[in-house]
Amino acid sequence: MIEIRELSFKYKGGSGYSLKDINLKIKEGECILLCGRSGCGKTSFIRNICGLNKGQRGDLYYGSEKIRRPYEKISLVMQDVNYQLFTDSVYSEMSIVSDDDLLKEKILCDLGLWDKKGRHPQALSGGEKQRLALGLALASKKEIVLLDEPTSGLCLKNMTKLISFLKEMKKQNKTIIIITHDYEFIKSADENILEFVNEK
Repeated sequence: MIEIRELSFKYKGGSGYSLKDINLKIKEGECILLCGRSGCGKTSFIRNICGLNKGQRGDLYYGSEKIRRPYEKISLVMQDVNYQLFTDSVYSEMSIVSDDDLLKEKILCDLGLWDKKGRHPQALSGGEKQRLALGLALASKKEIVLLDEPTSGLCLKNMTKLISFLKEMKKQNKTIIIITHDYEFIKSADENILEFVNEK
């Protein structure tokens, strides 16, 4: 189980808390769709889980173990994946998270990216970059996967593939939190929905 305890965050110079005293428990292998109005703090919430915001407080536990270095347990796919692609080829990008050549080939084939394995990631289309970022999360051995608006730039066919990847990750006992406003995705994914209400 993942447990979030007393998570709070205030922007420097802000008049109040953006997030205050959030407590949440999520079972291993569970997928949560995190929904709520724009600006209510959903992205800030998952950035805090990853320890990316200065000035935050609160603790994150995996089982009974306190997570002190979130990057060792958490795979994050940002809404703008351009900030997450670093190498000079699609295949090299996959090699950051996995040494398993067969796994990398299978995932890239499933994503329709195998024929682009030698291309620079920044030369891909927006939808292809999004699929590559999803492939990185799928190939990673990290137990927790956070996705911020993963269907942006995806057609219906690739959204359906995303849902099948989520089911595969759940079989691997990965715990998944997804921020989404995509009603079709919410309806098709058929996962637990957590409405994020933050009045600030």
